[in-house]
Amino acid sequence: MSLTIPWLHVGKHRLSPRQLIQKIGRLERALDRAKCDGMDLATQVSELKAERNRLKAELDQVVIELGDMHVELAAQTAELLQLRAFKANVLAVDAPAGHRDIDPGDAPTHPQGIGVMPLWEALGIPGQRAA
Repeated sequence: MSLTIPWLHVGKHRLSPRQLIQKIGRLERALDRAKCDGMDLATQVSELKAERNRLKAELDQVVIELGDMHVELAAQTAELLQLRAFKANVLAVDAPAGHRDIDPGDAPTHPQGIGVMPLWEALGIPGQRAA
């Protein structure tokens, strides 16, 4: 039994030497294009990373500004509520307690005019009393 080493075995090529040289040339050109494409992609990746970092910095700045605006809005809202309460107090209608304007043509209730009492008292039903 003999041992054969496949990489030492000399086989017949189906392509002629000229065709092999052409194929090698095509493969080398394809390799060069692939290297250029790889460099283009690497450049695009670095440009996109720079753009992402710029946008992230802008976003951080906007978040800080919005936080400041939120604090300012909360302070202005509190001030507005105080001003509305002050306005409500200033514009409130006050009437002296127990004072009532009576129109001379109006028939006021008891003790000066019409007697008003609960219905059971008016009908004389015993056992009921006003709360």
